[in-house]
Amino acid sequence: MSTSGSYSFTVNRDQIIRQAMLNIGKLDESETPNAQEVSDVAFTLNLLIKQWQGRGDFAPGLKVWTRRRGHLFLNNTTGQYSVGPTATGWTETYVYPTITATAAAAATSIYVTSATGIVAGYKIGIQLSSGALFWTTVSSVVSLRVNLAAGLPSQALIGAQVFCYQTTAQQPVVIETALLRDNQANDTPLKLMTVQDYDNLPTKATPLNIGDPTAIYYEFQIGNSYLYTDVGASQDVTKHIVLTYMEAVQDILQGSDNFEYPQEWFLALAWGLSSEICPMFNATWTPKMEDNFKRSLIIAQRKDPERVSIYFQPGAED
Repeated sequence: MSTSGSYSFTVNRDQIIRQAMLNIGKLDESETPNAQEVSDVAFTLNLLIKQWQGRGDFAPGLKVWTRRRGHLFLNNTTGQYSVGPTATGWTETYVYPTITATAAAAATSIYVTSATGIVAGYKIGIQLSSGALFWTTVSSVVSLRVNLAAGLPSQALIGAQVFCYQTTAQQPVVIETALLRDNQANDTPLKLMTVQDYDNLPTKATPLNIGDPTAIYYEFQIGNSYLYTDVGASQDVTKHIVLTYMEAVQDILQGSDNFEYPQEWFLALAWGLSSEICPMFNATWTPKMEDNFKRSLIIAQRKDPERVSIYFQPGAED
């Protein structure tokens, strides 16, 4: 038996648009959509893929292909953080060398144990003797000397922690887990609070309530979202919060763009789009079409069933 040996089948925006229009009889096999039809249907397609993203997609499983792990660096003056594409101190990947020589206030360069992963234009956070993290950008790197775009507001001692990253992460749609990680990569679980849990904390906004966070509350917003800790400020900025979360699926902008969905969802996308555009073209949505749509969606929804650990303890309270 001869097989292809290929596993990379994919579809792009224009292929899904054409298939959806074929499904409802708007096109025959020799026709192609005109520019206005492509524009209108592509708009509806983006509405659809955004509706189906994240946990709130009426699917029993989680969209694990949008799962990310983000790193949020701490602040010693506040317990409220911005998390999103324009936030500072929020990324998926980073490096964390230490300083090898004390840098004085106003210094525009530091020496580090390793400059690997530090590049001009990257964002860099430097632990100051005050306990704060000072954020600026890298202007250049010469061997182990990192030149900064702005001078240090106070001195940074030998052994001080440095964090450096290139790209700011997107905002979470849903947070699954949270950890507090130290600079030796030891993790401590953090509790996920509800808004009521957080609002009932008596000293959450008190700057004198300084310590390691033990719980967080996350509030989704348009643009950057907000993350709140159960302390008014963080005691040790060499530690940081690690979030496992679901990211929004990417937009479909060009005809050749592929979907940020796995192969099992391609048929559901085609039939879902068929259902959405049927009224647009005054087509008849038949019971057979509805059956095709429901069957393909059910199969897609079961792509990644949710797996959780469940514990039963006699006498335990909620």
